Amino acid sequence: MPLAEDLMTGAEVIAEFMFGDASEANRRRIYHAADKLGLPTFKLGGTICARRSTILAWIERQEARS
Repeated sequence: MPLAEDLMTGAEVIAEFMFGDASEANRRRIYHAADKLGLPTFKLGGTICARRSTILAWIERQEARS
């Protein structure tokens, strides 16, 4: 997958990908998961970013631990 298609920029985009909704509550869930639960994100400047492929792999690891 090309980087441009894999890269998500902003909590809104990540929340939409993960929860299907970019509500304020879901954006806060993204910041909480990144800070406390190990959601694999990084910052470009001051903007939270993530790769779709990395998030999916992280979710699969979480499922395997359950």
